[in-house]
Amino acid sequence: MNSREWQDPHFLEKGREKERAYYIPFENTEKALAGEREKSGEFQLLNGIWDFNYYPAYYEVPEEITEWGKIPVPANWQMEGFEPPYYTNVNYPYPVDPPYVPDENPCGVYRTWFDCADLTKKTYLVFEGVNPCFYLVINGQEIGYSQCSHCTAEFDVTPYLHEGKNEIIVKVLKWCDGSYMEDQDFFRMTGIFRDVYVLTRPAEHVQDVEIHANLTELSVKVTAPAGDLTACLYDGDTCIQKQPVIDGKADFTVPDAKPWSAEVPNLYTLVLEGFGEFIPVPVGFRTIAISPKGELLINGVSVQLKGVNHHDTDPVKGHVMSLEDIRRDLYLMKKLNINTVRTSHYPPAPEFIRECDRLGFYVVDEADIEMHGFVTRETLWSYHMYDRTWPTDHPDWGEALMERMRRMVERDKNSCSVIMWSIGNESGYGCHYDDMCRWTKQRDPERLIHYERANMLNTPTMYDVESHMYREFSDLIADGEKDDSRPLFLCEYAHSMGNGPGDLNDYQELFDKYPRLIGGCIWEWADHTVLKDGKYYYGGDFDELTHDNNFCVDGLVSAKREVKAGSLEAKAVFQPFRASLKEVGEKEISVEIHNRHYFTDLKNYDLKWTVEVDGVAVASGTQNLELAAGEKTLLTIPADLPKICALGAYVTLTLHQKEATEWAEAGYETGMVQLKLPVEIVTAERTHGEGSWKVSEDKLTVTVTDETASIGYTFHKVHGTLTGILKNGKNILVNPAHLDVWRAPTDNDRHIKMTWGLFEDNLSGWNMNRLFDKCYSFTWKETEDCIELVSAGSLAGVARSPLLHYEVTYRLDNGDPELHISVQSKVHPKAIWLPRFGYEFTLPTAVEKVEYYGMGPGENYQDLCHHAKVGRFTTSVTEEYVPYIMPQENGNHTHVKEVSLVDPANGDGIAFRTEGEVEFQTSHYTKEELTRKGHSYELEPSNTNVRIDYKVSGIGSASCGPDLDPKYRLSEKEFSYGFSVKAL
Repeated sequence: MNSREWQDPHFLEKGREKERAYYIPFENTEKALAGEREKSGEFQLLNGIWDFNYYPAYYEVPEEITEWGKIPVPANWQMEGFEPPYYTNVNYPYPVDPPYVPDENPCGVYRTWFDCADLTKKTYLVFEGVNPCFYLVINGQEIGYSQCSHCTAEFDVTPYLHEGKNEIIVKVLKWCDGSYMEDQDFFRMTGIFRDVYVLTRPAEHVQDVEIHANLTELSVKVTAPAGDLTACLYDGDTCIQKQPVIDGKADFTVPDAKPWSAEVPNLYTLVLEGFGEFIPVPVGFRTIAISPKGELLINGVSVQLKGVNHHDTDPVKGHVMSLEDIRRDLYLMKKLNINTVRTSHYPPAPEFIRECDRLGFYVVDEADIEMHGFVTRETLWSYHMYDRTWPTDHPDWGEALMERMRRMVERDKNSCSVIMWSIGNESGYGCHYDDMCRWTKQRDPERLIHYERANMLNTPTMYDVESHMYREFSDLIADGEKDDSRPLFLCEYAHSMGNGPGDLNDYQELFDKYPRLIGGCIWEWADHTVLKDGKYYYGGDFDELTHDNNFCVDGLVSAKREVKAGSLEAKAVFQPFRASLKEVGEKEISVEIHNRHYFTDLKNYDLKWTVEVDGVAVASGTQNLELAAGEKTLLTIPADLPKICALGAYVTLTLHQKEATEWAEAGYETGMVQLKLPVEIVTAERTHGEGSWKVSEDKLTVTVTDETASIGYTFHKVHGTLTGILKNGKNILVNPAHLDVWRAPTDNDRHIKMTWGLFEDNLSGWNMNRLFDKCYSFTWKETEDCIELVSAGSLAGVARSPLLHYEVTYRLDNGDPELHISVQSKVHPKAIWLPRFGYEFTLPTAVEKVEYYGMGPGENYQDLCHHAKVGRFTTSVTEEYVPYIMPQENGNHTHVKEVSLVDPANGDGIAFRTEGEVEFQTSHYTKEELTRKGHSYELEPSNTNVRIDYKVSGIGSASCGPDLDPKYRLSEKEFSYGFSVKAL
């Protein structure tokens, strides 16, 4: 090892083979068609337990190592206890002084052996991923070097072998000049993290293969020495055509070829036979084009990209992903109706691409390039264009960048799932990007090319696709109306950090409206965390010098791949059918069904429907529709609807797979639409539970003491608050009920919370998390029919003018055990929009069982509700909590009309109802606890806390996206609402 080498951007490799297409040779046709590389006689996987020593600095590595520890391969050594993981997003974890890295550069030394039985054959050693660079030593001789963490490195080790056991030593450094090009937003981890294997091949063999296919033709180009070579095209196990390879070429015409798409991933297999080897290459017949309107055309059909950004991440294994892990992720994406993967921000393992070919995904394949940290190297935030002090333009870095693009393109050039190349991420712009774009377009004129930062130059015409991140809706509308025949792609949008994203449907509506808006990729797939002692940790938990806290916990699914409301919202927004109400008669309902597939008939699905009145099913059925992709039809649903109802009437339609697939069972629900029916709602006859709310005609009176007023419900005369809801003389409330506006900030509230509340800045916020409740007056009056008590007051943050003034009227009618509460509120004209507004009740912890009529069963918000439906649901306070890694607002329900909470041991509890609709939440954790604590494992449960809210502001995705859309904000300056409460 030479420290000058790994700090020289011209020194990129030593002894590494020229990049080539990914393939594995087999010894016969049967094995080649099966494609299981571990069963190839020419493939020897070296994964397992290797010898290993970790050294805090490279110069501490001795000339001869006599004692060894152990480590699994593949693995990141940070996840094996050799040093802590390190999370940073933008900032480099060392000074920005390219090409230099710290002198105290740790080194991990690996050792293993493999057997060589035939020295007449060629032997190649292949590393699919080593972070960030490594030296290769064979039998004591240093023979190779490579960098680029996520690029395959192949070495011809034949000259250095002897019969029997051969020693492999790999010296991996923590940093090199290449680390400046790998400043991705993830935990920084080191080591051999992808598969290592040996290929033993004939002395003469195929070096490379390149295929090009359209809908009927396939051309094959082979790099190989002179010799007999045949190309056979298989459909399954049947060879449908066979051609000799002449002058390195073979051509096929398949008039009736079954086209490949993400929906119907028809794959053929090309097998090259020659030199004693059988090399399989998956073939998908498909085309990529752009329409005059800027649409993305796959096989001539306009297609939207309903995508997600995918990092390699696991809470236990770090960046290591097995084939089972890859399939787990892709299966779940299929279940969530995702059709596109952007490989952020580096090429994935080659088997990931193969699985996308096989299962059906459109792939935006991204080079291992991100240099985000240059924007903060001189403080603040500044992207540069054509700046020779950046690697984007510095003459020493041109080949270093180009080889990363070249290695990705050459490896994945035969994949039918790859429809777009991405020239890295967030790295400014310069002349080397011009060169990379031109080279890629010349090398592969078929696929599209994008680079988001090219929009700094208004996206030069050499790019096929205009690309943006986290676009404001107003800008996206302008993009849609722009006179540009190129597609616009949101490579990142709808930031999924914590509770969210909440604006997916708004984006989708614009994608549907404007043809050139071809969709995008949600940021991102899974939370990045480190699991230790049963607890999840994020940035800052490992004493990093610079870090970005929990900004790595930003997945559409959890680190364990559990779905959340945002996951289900993506599924609902991306679902392959729509439904709209056309006509409602006394005996039947007419619904228009739209098949939103691009290539698939609905005959492969069962469409089920249920009509519910007041939460009770009155009709249901199943329909099979033979509806072609993109088409619409009318569905007639027989149902006897009443003229009036108490809560509401709805028809719910669900789409189910008829047959089991590799990723989902038969009957899996792939989509759901609920439509409200125009049945008049009359609440006068409404009941709650088993009987009417009316119980007697007794005359009410007010009992007054020095501090309280009581009418079966007790009130504090000074504070004007409801202090007691009595049942058999026992108060159900633990604390007085009160009005509030605060919610525990979500990750998507991380900017607005500074204006809402009092945090580090004590000058700019309205201090809503430090409220005083002032009662100006508390009065009551008795009439023949009822008693009314009125409290007038205000809520004000510490050191601030009153945020709002309110008047609460409590009314109890004769013979009615329910207390009617109505609230009128006027918000300060200069105040920011509110997190929420409503009442809070505190009940004993034992009050656990929950029943409600509203939107469920999972949490939902104004802008995060398309996955949910209105109905009657039973749950528990414990189950309602959503354990986000960073505690935050969770568990809300919209469109609620009735709620009851009871102690299941004795039935004691409380019930709420409203003639209109409210929002509801219950939790064993207070909003203060959720605001204060940084990890879910730190939370301490308390009583049963209940919110009955006028409104809760939406979720959005402002953790890294646009501000919450105004229509989802509680921004009214005057509003009123009401509900009723009683003891059970």
